Amino acid sequence: MSPSVPSSLLPPLLPPPLSPPLSPPLCALRATPRGFSLIEALVSVAIVALLALMAGPDLRDWLWRQRLANLAQAVLGDLQLARSEAIQGARNVILRFGGDESGLAGSGRCYVLHTGPVGGCACRLDAPPACDAGAQAIKQARWQRARGQAEVVSNVPSMLFSGRQGTVSVSGTLEVRMAGIGAVRHVVHITGRVRSCATESALSRLPRCA
Repeated sequence: MSPSVPSSLLPPLLPPPLSPPLSPPLCALRATPRGFSLIEALVSVAIVALLALMAGPDLRDWLWRQRLANLAQAVLGDLQLARSEAIQGARNVILRFGGDESGLAGSGRCYVLHTGPVGGCACRLDAPPACDAGAQAIKQARWQRARGQAEVVSNVPSMLFSGRQGTVSVSGTLEVRMAGIGAVRHVVHITGRVRSCATESALSRLPRCA
């Protein structure tokens, strides 16, 4: 019988060696995010085209009405700008209309806000406004005549906003219109204030023109 060895003299027990981490399976390494296939892309395009075809004229008319409403709002803002510039600057501000009314391709209309004498500035479709000495342009607006584009027509050649009270020497009506859609009219009173109406109730929340 062999003598027992004290436990203090025995070598310490070592933990078992760590096993190396398992490598991911080969199929996992080769997996990549899956995108759209050609067939799925073609089906998506066909669905979008079908929806656009079904919407057709309704979608087009809605876009044109939005375009008309945006231009009408911009013209109203310019009328208010002319009056405020006249009152704050204590000077006359003229709104003068111009452009090519031949109806040919590339023709259009425009207007310019300016200070100085009446007729001191003229708007141009393809360049900045032309002003004589003593006149200064404040803003020019222009638009080409084309299908689906709105235009602005005035029954007076110009309006003068007085620098004293913001009144207008000649009252007039500006009509923002688009063929087949309707029109928004801005009636400028001699006091310089503007009343707006729409020829079609679908155009905006404005009252219907009489």
